Amino acid sequence: MKASIVIPTRNRRKVLERTLKYLFFQDYPQDQYEIIVIDDGSTDGTHEMVRAQESRCKLVCLRHEERKGQAVARNWGIREAQGEVVIFIDDDIFCPPQFISEHVKYHEKEDNLIVDGPAINIGEGDFSFTDRDKLLLAFFNFFGSVFVTANTSCRKEHLLKAEGFDEKFGTGFGWYDLDLGFRLMAMGLKRKKNRRAFAFHYKPAKIQKVGFSFQQRLNKQKDRGKNAVYLYKKHQSKKVGRRVRLHYRWYGRLLPLKGRVTEREEPVFEAMSRKKLLWPFLWKIYMIKAYAEGLEEGFAHTRTGKQKDG
Repeated sequence: MKASIVIPTRNRRKVLERTLKYLFFQDYPQDQYEIIVIDDGSTDGTHEMVRAQESRCKLVCLRHEERKGQAVARNWGIREAQGEVVIFIDDDIFCPPQFISEHVKYHEKEDNLIVDGPAINIGEGDFSFTDRDKLLLAFFNFFGSVFVTANTSCRKEHLLKAEGFDEKFGTGFGWYDLDLGFRLMAMGLKRKKNRRAFAFHYKPAKIQKVGFSFQQRLNKQKDRGKNAVYLYKKHQSKKVGRRVRLHYRWYGRLLPLKGRVTEREEPVFEAMSRKKLLWPFLWKIYMIKAYAEGLEEGFAHTRTGKQKDG
C-alpha cells in the first residue's frame, strides 16, 4: 500500500462525515490508499458513523475510550499505517480528487521530504474545487510552518525514526506538529510545498456551525499558549519564541478583559458572530487574551517545576 491518511477527531461527527466523502472519491487507485480515523474519546457517535460508511478504499477506525490528545492519536495512526507515505489532515479538511496523487508523486521523486499543501479556508454554502479565486489563493500560498497537520505528508520510516509526535504536549492544542517538523528537518529532511495538493479548510462564520462554543475556542487558545511555552523551553530558540508569539504575553496584560465568557454571555457572542464588521476585531481581542493567559500559566508552571526540582 502506498499511502495512509491519518485523521484524529473528537466530537466532530457531522463535519468528519463530509471529510470522508471527499476522500472516498480520489483519482488514486482504491487499493493503494487507506484512511485511518482515530476517535479520541468522542461521545457523539463518531465511531459508529465511521464504521457505518460504505468506503471505496480501506477504512480503519481506532478509538480511545478517553481523550488522549492529538499527539497520542496521530502516533497511533502512524503505527497502524500500512502505507509508505503518511498524509496528515484534520477532520474538517475537504480534499479534491487529485489530493492523494499530488502528495504521493512528490515522495516518489525524492525520499527525504516533508510535503505540505495549502489549506484554504472556506465558509458555509456551495463551493467548487475548480473555483478560480480559491485556486489563486492556493497558487500564491508561499508561507506556512514546516509541518502543519492540516495538510502535510512524510514517509512513515522518517516519522518512526523521529519517534513521532511528542506526547508530553498532552491534550492541549497546538505546536506539537511544529515540534515534529523541527526534528524532521534536523534529521536532514527538506520541506517542499505542492500547491496542487491543496484542500479546503471548513471554517464557517457562525460559531455553532464549527462544532465548538465560543468558550471552547477560547479554551483551545489558552491550551495553545501553554503548549507554546513547552515548545519554546524545549528548543530554547529566539526563532521559536517569535514563531509562537511570546510577545502576546505582554499584549494580554494590557487588555482589560478575561479570556473567557459565561454561559449567559454565549448567546450574545453567537449573535455577534453574524456581524461582519465588529466580530473579527472582537474575536481577535478575546483570542489574544486567552492565548496570553495560557502563556502566563505555562511560564508559571515552568517556574513551579524548577522550584520543586530544587
